[in-house]
Amino acid sequence: MFRAFAAAGALALVAGPALSHDEGATAGGIHIEGIAATPARPGETSRVTFTIENDGPDRAVLVGLLLPTGEPSQVRGFLGGGHSAAMAGVRVGAGDVYGLGDRTAWIDIGPLRNELPDGATVPAVIRFDSFDVPVTLHVGGMPAAGTPSARASR
Repeated sequence: MFRAFAAAGALALVAGPALSHDEGATAGGIHIEGIAATPARPGETSRVTFTIENDGPDRAVLVGLLLPTGEPSQVRGFLGGGHSAAMAGVRVGAGDVYGLGDRTAWIDIGPLRNELPDGATVPAVIRFDSFDVPVTLHVGGMPAAGTPSARASR
């Protein structure tokens, strides 16, 4: 019930332009901005980054992302020295702002069934431990490290 309410509320409360290319999303006290994914071909993995601001009274735990095509996603964290590991989630406490990026944590999604071409926008759902937030994923930038297209461009 709460998940359906949060998703419906997020659709009704989509924020105005936060960045020139990103309208962001709001659900309750959670604000998401700068939603971006790296371009990737079928079979590859895309890296998704964004910023979460929690103005609510309770912590929220980011657990993943869902594309309409259902590819698996995984929250990953930077360990240093070019290494990362899967994480159960990212906790964002009440009043905190957390920026997902290459030196903190991010979401890997894939292997992809369909291409995510540079410049595309794709509907997606950012998943938290107790609710989901519908967003528009903006594809752009360099391919994620470790994908064949990233290795080819080096």
